[in-house]
Amino acid sequence: MARATVLIDGNNFYASCEAVLDPAVIGRPLVVLSNNDGCIVSRSAEARALGIAMGSPYFQVRAELERHGVIVRSSNYGLYADMSMRLMATLEAWVEELEIYSVDEAFGLLHRPAGPDGAPADLRAWGRELRLQVRQRLGLPVAVGIAPSKVLAKIANRIAKKDPGHGGVFDLGAAGDLDPWLE
Repeated sequence: MARATVLIDGNNFYASCEAVLDPAVIGRPLVVLSNNDGCIVSRSAEARALGIAMGSPYFQVRAELERHGVIVRSSNYGLYADMSMRLMATLEAWVEELEIYSVDEAFGLLHRPAGPDGAPADLRAWGRELRLQVRQRLGLPVAVGIAPSKVLAKIANRIAKKDPGHGGVFDLGAAGDLDPWLE
């Protein structure tokens, strides 16, 4: 049986954690600032849509944020660490091996069964169920990239995040010809 590498990555992790703590911010533009409120280190999807850049110094964009009604939060690293531990504990039950990569990312290994035609089975349904369970248990959105290696899983995760047609899950290992995806 072939092995599959998965990369599970929290979407807008700090901003998503803030939304779990305060559901009133869901659907509204929100940014999280670095230590001492220096720079923007996380943005909700709504803040991204406004063109607010990651790493922007707060003092330079403060008026723009106010003009757009963006919610601004100071970092709450205790909350993010707690949510990260909960996320990783949830993921452990879904994979054979888990390698924590960062506060909001982890690689996992699992067996990829062969499909009826002998080709690698598509694991998108598995990824969609994982996303659903993480959302239900923790309130966090995640993207899932599945592939034969870590590098390819990172690419699959990027495709899962950037292309809404994939619903947050992309299985590069079952995609057949990789060239169009790697271009």
